[in-house]
Amino acid sequence: MTTPGAISWVGLLTLMVDGPDLPVRGVISSREGADESQHYLSYSVFEGEPAPVFAGFASAVDAEAGAVPAEEPEPVEEEPVLTRAWRSGRRVRLERPDGRPSLIVDYERCWQFRGDDPVPVESPSRVVTYQGNGTQLLHRRDSNAFTGDDFTRPTGPVGTTTFLGRPAYTVELAPPAHKPFPIQLVVDSETGLVLQQRNDGFGSVDEWVELVVGEQLDESLFRWQGPSRSEADERAEHEREWQADLAARADWFHAFVAALPLRLELELGVHVHVHEPDGSFQASIGEGGLGMLARRPSSAADWQLGWAQVQHRWSADGWDWALSMHGDQLTEAGLAALKRALASA
Repeated sequence: MTTPGAISWVGLLTLMVDGPDLPVRGVISSREGADESQHYLSYSVFEGEPAPVFAGFASAVDAEAGAVPAEEPEPVEEEPVLTRAWRSGRRVRLERPDGRPSLIVDYERCWQFRGDDPVPVESPSRVVTYQGNGTQLLHRRDSNAFTGDDFTRPTGPVGTTTFLGRPAYTVELAPPAHKPFPIQLVVDSETGLVLQQRNDGFGSVDEWVELVVGEQLDESLFRWQGPSRSEADERAEHEREWQADLAARADWFHAFVAALPLRLELELGVHVHVHEPDGSFQASIGEGGLGMLARRPSSAADWQLGWAQVQHRWSADGWDWALSMHGDQLTEAGLAALKRALASA
């Protein structure tokens, strides 16, 4: 193949964002540098929303909703992580070197294989994020990735090279002020895909080590035909395991320490949040926020406190009272003792 002709940074950027979308297959190698020996991935999951899937961590993502391994073990001169990959449009298949799938993505669904479990978790494909172990090389760059100053400006002119026998461009991108080293990209001249991304200062490199472009790929690669489970099934399974573990620990305590539940008499502090001239108030009870207590002058009007729940309501001596406990609940005797304490104040 011939060396590609000269191109400007704007032309290369356009190629990376809008180049031809050809099918690709091959092997991606990822070697983390000194700054990337630990990965911190955190996210929030709103109720009813599926958890995100990080492609490069597909085999390691914790099954507990809303949790991703916060820390990867620090490598000691480890071999690079190799991932077999197929991509056709938005459809992707990732496999471990031994041929076991780790992630399959079609137009609507994705199947994520956790650890050695042969039954994947099925989620909407829209939640997949290509991050970790070089999987960002699978897709072309988004134009938004080149706004701001975080590796968005070249340090010099675009160069040319040959990579895996393919004509390619090279460019180095300057770091923002808070990062010490630039990054280096090798970009395929035909497709605009990044073939290699390096940070020579830290010694990290993500790159294709095998690559075939434009080959017709079998449709079955991007669809899982075996059994799968939903996120709801997985959460229910882990909830059962968690409850069983709690029960086993409680059984141990009951057998070797004391009968359960424990009955205690506590002295609790009170933190008043708001109070009014008419004597109404809302307050937290207990240093650790064991519950909420409120009162108002007795009234038939609706009483909206803005609490998630109110377990106890009662009226006495011209006052309406409300009590909400977080977690552990008062016994009938404990509630009666609290009412006596409030009445005697």
